Amino acid sequence: MSIQDISTQDTGIQHLAIQDIGTHVLPVQRSRSKTKTNRLTLVIVLLAILGFLGSLMLTVAATWVDNKTDTGSITGFRTLSHAKTLPTPPVTIRSSLKVPSTPSPITPFPPYLWQELAVLQSQNRFLFYGNSRLPEVALTFDDGPNPYYTSQVLAVLQHYRIKATFFCVGRQVAEYPDLVKQEYAAGNVVGNHSWSHPNMGLLSSSDISTQINLTSDVIQKTIGVRPTFFRPPYGVFNSSVLTQANLLGLTTVIWNDEARDWLRPGIDVITSRILGLAGNGAVVLLHDGGGDRSQTVAALPTIITTLQSQGYKFVTLQQMVNDLPKNPAANEASVSVPTLTPVLYPTPTVTPTSTPVISPTPTGSPMLTPTGTPRRYTSP
Repeated sequence: MSIQDISTQDTGIQHLAIQDIGTHVLPVQRSRSKTKTNRLTLVIVLLAILGFLGSLMLTVAATWVDNKTDTGSITGFRTLSHAKTLPTPPVTIRSSLKVPSTPSPITPFPPYLWQELAVLQSQNRFLFYGNSRLPEVALTFDDGPNPYYTSQVLAVLQHYRIKATFFCVGRQVAEYPDLVKQEYAAGNVVGNHSWSHPNMGLLSSSDISTQINLTSDVIQKTIGVRPTFFRPPYGVFNSSVLTQANLLGLTTVIWNDEARDWLRPGIDVITSRILGLAGNGAVVLLHDGGGDRSQTVAALPTIITTLQSQGYKFVTLQQMVNDLPKNPAANEASVSVPTLTPVLYPTPTVTPTSTPVISPTPTGSPMLTPTGTPRRYTSP
């Protein structure tokens, strides 16, 4: 083989090599271009996805806010609709009196009755009557609400534009809630008179607490306000009754002016008895429930107009308490319990104990008897 042939052969090989390299380089360049295109497409897709997710999140957030706003609107509407369906006016206080929250229990609280009375009276938490220096009279009505007579009493009070206090029996409140709403809406005070009107001097501490709590619960459910005043049935109380009332932050109220209207002695007798015992700070006991109260309703106009003509102002118990001296033990001796000398009535069937039961006599003065044999009258 000649040198020329070898040179020609080498040239051909070089040409083939270059051609082969070019063949391989060209696909690599095409691959790189395709990769760039794919990456750009991926970025665009990701941006689109992120944009879509952001829009979706904003939509969900707006929907959640709208739903929350709508829920509040519905709740308020239901409340208003419920109020409109009531047959009585809206439950609001029309008087200028400020309704206080339930006071806290007095602590420490003594174990003996006479000590409890002294401590409670020193803080105006136990009353037979109000300020003896002010011409105020508080009308109080027990044992209601009554579907027939309570509305008549309210009509008389409204006619003379005066307010009173109603000590309601819990089970009656549960049965006739609309009457209690009317009492409260007219600006009267609603008090606790136990659930079933038992003699609390004969109950255990647990039963006393149940009687009071059940009644306060149903009153609060009915008018939206928990009572702050408590009157034990028949005016009977002992250390256990006062202790439970104190634990619940209640002010215990008895009376010093009453006519025994539950005996239906006649309109004139009721009127004369009330007027004869009336005076500054008098707490008058009458009844709107528990039986036929037509004589009480008929006597009310004369009682009201006569006392008004004598210069007396009718107030609720809340107003009467507001007008008491802040330190009655130092400023007004009359706030203390009148005639605390006990009169014992032992019986052969009951062994006297050291825990007395107090109940007002017909004139309102308390008398002491052994536990289980309280000196009391029996009202319906």
